[in-house]
Amino acid sequence: MAGERPVFSYTETLHNTSYAGIDPASNKDLSTAGKVVLITGASGGIGRATASSFAKSKPKALILLGRSNEKDLNETANSIRKFHGDLVVQEHLVDLSDFERVLEVFRLVASEFGRIDILVHAAGILPDPGLLINAKPETFLDNYKTTVVGTLAVAMAFREVNPKPVAEPEEDKKSADPGGAKKLAKKIFTFINLTSAGIFYTPYPMMGAYVSSKMAAFKLLESFAVENEHVRLHQVHPGVINTAMSRQLAEKVDLKLPEDHISLPSDFLVWVASPEAAFLHGKLVFANWDVEQLKERKDEIWNAGEAGGDLGFGMKGFPRYVNGNPAFGA
Repeated sequence: MAGERPVFSYTETLHNTSYAGIDPASNKDLSTAGKVVLITGASGGIGRATASSFAKSKPKALILLGRSNEKDLNETANSIRKFHGDLVVQEHLVDLSDFERVLEVFRLVASEFGRIDILVHAAGILPDPGLLINAKPETFLDNYKTTVVGTLAVAMAFREVNPKPVAEPEEDKKSADPGGAKKLAKKIFTFINLTSAGIFYTPYPMMGAYVSSKMAAFKLLESFAVENEHVRLHQVHPGVINTAMSRQLAEKVDLKLPEDHISLPSDFLVWVASPEAAFLHGKLVFANWDVEQLKERKDEIWNAGEAGGDLGFGMKGFPRYVNGNPAFGA
């Protein structure tokens, strides 16, 4: 459509709504049976839709966190109970910037269920869009408190209740692992973070506060994953979804991007949590990308768990040399 921004993609096929490959209701490979799933930002929007999608995958328990609106959080929980009466559903009001409260809830869940297998961090906040020259330095970090400090609090609590298992025997450490299968096998807990394509798109006016906080959270979690090799990390751009936050943004910023149905990211996140998507550990992916075509490029993306695979962050044209020798055929 004329006037729309170009849509970049890693796969030839793009989706704007859910489809068979990511549908947890019909795809048994996406089952989360026996697993405990915790979702932040579950009061509405993508978080609420994601809770509904995970309910269809039949987990052991579904834990819903919301920041301040108890009525909306209860509506999410009750809508799931209505259609999945046998599923254990809990809801907790939590301000993610309050680490002690976050830790209290995570400990409570772990004490009852043993651990938290899958964490979907869907909570988000949109600072008032505006030119940086008009920003108020005294309040600028309020957004970072939720987006960055809140993400750190969630990561720390997730790690505390899911400690690293007893180290593998020395002989296993030394044995060959050409395809990186053993590296993936160690990653027994899954952390999924919703991020924004804006962190690598060409900068857009009035989005500096939001995008810079998302980038900070992205890099923070990259470090977290390196420090905790038993955790799978996935960072997902959910698409352009009609939510309260996106409507607030549209009042001031016209991104000129096609809209996606909310079923797309909610079902895609269930697929990302599945064993099928383990090779995307540490990568940034779009919910729009076709999962079969992603799997066809598994070796290029996973790269045996070594640096240099596709979909990682880097600079175009760098490095040109490694130890003084031309790199990548340069």
